[in-house]
Amino acid sequence: MGNGKTVFVISDLHLGDGGVRDNFAVGDRHTQLALFLDRVARQQGELVILGDLFDFWQMNLSRIVTVHVPLLNRLADMNAAYVVGNHDADLAHFIGTGFLSHGFFQRMSGPFERTIGAKRFKFMHGHELDPVNSGDAPQWGRVFAIVAGLLEERNGSPLAHDGDFVEDDIEHVGEHVLGGFTRLLSRISRLLCLGGLGIPAEHLTPAQNPKRAKEVLARYRQDKDQAGYDVAIVGHTHRAGRGGDWYFNSGTWARKTNSFLEISPAGEVQVFDWRDGNPSPNTTVLVH
Repeated sequence: MGNGKTVFVISDLHLGDGGVRDNFAVGDRHTQLALFLDRVARQQGELVILGDLFDFWQMNLSRIVTVHVPLLNRLADMNAAYVVGNHDADLAHFIGTGFLSHGFFQRMSGPFERTIGAKRFKFMHGHELDPVNSGDAPQWGRVFAIVAGLLEERNGSPLAHDGDFVEDDIEHVGEHVLGGFTRLLSRISRLLCLGGLGIPAEHLTPAQNPKRAKEVLARYRQDKDQAGYDVAIVGHTHRAGRGGDWYFNSGTWARKTNSFLEISPAGEVQVFDWRDGNPSPNTTVLVH
């Protein structure tokens, strides 16, 4: 990067195993992704995948990966960079070890910084600044995602007819359940004189609650100021758009609208939706 090429950024595909829990398998998402990759190749651009490429919260890791070998072959041929997210964090400790020999995983990494134009960019999935999803161990978000998968298993298909990603909505409802559950356990703990049970009082992250967009941006602003970079390029929240001239979110390919970012060699960032094989400008301002 920083070599005069346009940088294309996508995130949050949540690729599954092709079964009833796989939202990406519904509709023509595979076709649209292939068309998008054709566009990147025609423009000889750089491709960055900012996490949650896979959804290991829902399905078997090895099955998901083997189902998508043809796609991984193409991404390897394109020298795509891949930053792991929270739904594919099971791969994080393989970074730099050589255990995964496929060429695509040789360019797998954690967050990284690059200078493009005269600006210093930080590329990250976004869960790194999310207190509920930043750890290695499964947490409440993963629990609610498993519940969503069980419901889809019972339904025989993704819960939404068009394959729209509904886990965030279930997690949002689960926030209220978690709040009551935490209060109940705290009360039991006090009655039994057990002290604290180590259960976080914090509810679900702003990634699942759009009303907390300002809180999300405040965390990124603090990280930007402390680390000294100019522009944050992230995914995670499934909400494509911008915040000022320094925060850009690549959205998702697991809901009704597929989105991506383009970063010019001069460091200018644009947000696009991808519809029927063509880009459409996305002017969404996430926080004023």
